Amino acid sequence: MIALFVTLSCLPLLVIDMLGSTSGASETNATASDVPESSLVMLATPSTAAAPASVVLETTTVPPATVPAVPVPTTSAPRVVQAPPTTAAPVYLPPPPPPIINSSDAAFMACVRERESHGDYTAVDPSGQFMGAYQIYQGGWDSIAGSMGRGDLVGVRPHQASPADQDAVAYAMLAKLGRSPWNFACS
Repeated sequence: MIALFVTLSCLPLLVIDMLGSTSGASETNATASDVPESSLVMLATPSTAAAPASVVLETTTVPPATVPAVPVPTTSAPRVVQAPPTTAAPVYLPPPPPPIINSSDAAFMACVRERESHGDYTAVDPSGQFMGAYQIYQGGWDSIAGSMGRGDLVGVRPHQASPADQDAVAYAMLAKLGRSPWNFACS
């Protein structure tokens, strides 16, 4: 039964194909060829007058479907795509030279270094609050380092900074605050 239906369904296509390839086309063939193939619909209906295997072919034309128009951009200018912003790497500025100090200040700083840490740049007091050769607390260190333009030292633990950086911060502290941070102990 299925084979019969498939055969009957395909038969009209074969007939149309055969009719379309002949050079002497009849009026029916001319009508069918005027319409694009995609718009032809073939109906196969069994004939009541003939044997059960005969088929009557009817050709019906279906109007083409209406396709909604797709908007087309009217500008022909190229679309400019900007690259994502890049983050610049931080710029490291070398430390400024130590301030020029007089011999009295140099002697004072040598005394502070000896008194506070015995010259040990890695020293930390028992409370953990004062660190480095000059025993500077973290808040004071960050404040002076920032005012010196040494953002690279802000947040660094004083005892973990290089001896040159510790000396630079201590001399800047001396220049800014005088001898008071060390209680004038070496005066």
